[in-house]
Amino acid sequence: MYLKLFLLSILFIIVFSQTHREGRIIRGTSVGLGQIPYQVSLRNWGSDFHFCGGALISNRWVVTAAVCVYGRERNSLDIMAGIASLRARGQSYRSFNIVIHPGFNFNNFPSSTVNHNIGLVQSLLPFHFTRFVSPIRLSSIIQRNPDFAVISGFGATTINGGPNSDSLQKLDVVTNPDGPCDTAGISIDMRFNICTYNRQITDNNVNVGFCTTDVGGPLVIGSELIGIASFNNPCAVLDQYDVYVRISEYRAWIGSITGV
Repeated sequence: MYLKLFLLSILFIIVFSQTHREGRIIRGTSVGLGQIPYQVSLRNWGSDFHFCGGALISNRWVVTAAVCVYGRERNSLDIMAGIASLRARGQSYRSFNIVIHPGFNFNNFPSSTVNHNIGLVQSLLPFHFTRFVSPIRLSSIIQRNPDFAVISGFGATTINGGPNSDSLQKLDVVTNPDGPCDTAGISIDMRFNICTYNRQITDNNVNVGFCTTDVGGPLVIGSELIGIASFNNPCAVLDQYDVYVRISEYRAWIGSITGV
């Protein structure tokens, strides 16, 4: 019940964008400009309000979570790249098209399934690649062993939302690729998802993870995108899992739309 209420509140924020509670990844560290050049901020066109993250995969395509863009007009978004602060102005282009995976069921998310929570956003004009803006390669490898990964975003800073922060954050996490990683009482299908554990390795009493407007943001190993932030028991609940869309499972679908 509490989980459902939380997700409804998040969807309200995403759809209506009337509040400004941008924050940062819980227990993350600030990132310098150009350190994560594939990170994008999704906003309403004509607004500075950041509501979701995304990852640049070509000069015109961004991969994000379906829940971030569901029900939106195709030209209603502002895609901002090349920033490490929400107050900064990087390269910004209006969206031209939005594609949601056909298997995503908004009405059943996440009460009965979190599968196929992936979407694509195409910009009206191409981004110019620089040391501050560049795409990330999509992973085609099916992860089977735990590994160190990096998440990034502008999401909430504490489990209760915390103070606003405009700085891009990153966090080192460990993947749990084969599960089990059931969270909030929901069984996670590991064919389509990959998880990280919400406990800091160096201090077992510290909660870590993504929150709220980190959704849609990248999970990266080395120089490859392995996941997109999808769902969790908000936020960074100790001994629970953050759930990400498993990119390797969707390579063919992404390629059929984007050519990447």
